[in-house]
Amino acid sequence: MLSTPHLLVGATIVKLMPDHPEIALPLAFLSHFVLDSIPHWDGSPQAPFSKKTAVGVVADYSLGVALVYLSTNGLPNQYLIWLGAFLATLPDFILGTYKHFIKYLEKYPVVAIPNRFHMSIQRNVTFWPGLAISATTSIICLLILIS
Repeated sequence: MLSTPHLLVGATIVKLMPDHPEIALPLAFLSHFVLDSIPHWDGSPQAPFSKKTAVGVVADYSLGVALVYLSTNGLPNQYLIWLGAFLATLPDFILGTYKHFIKYLEKYPVVAIPNRFHMSIQRNVTFWPGLAISATTSIICLLILIS
């Protein structure tokens, strides 16, 4: 799934559980795997990355960050919301590093096993249906975050 819905779902989980970060933050991280198991479109970028792909990935992440900022600015536990948003995207950073940059990590089961699981649950679909799922997820989260 695109980064924007991952960021928004992580932030939403923490906002909904402000008194229980010990539960909300791990749930934000785990939400990544739930979202990736839903049919989605993420472009499936492959290294070496073209400029167009790199710009798209940065634009997507930037949009998510901007939406989290705009929808949570001033909340008392904003630092935890930011942490939840980041944790919800962390599996992609780990996978991307493992898959595209540091192949020797595959010899460490603590990295290799979760990454194999992460790759096995991907449910990619074509652009329009996948984008609709990402947009719907993002809108629902935004409505919760601004309420």
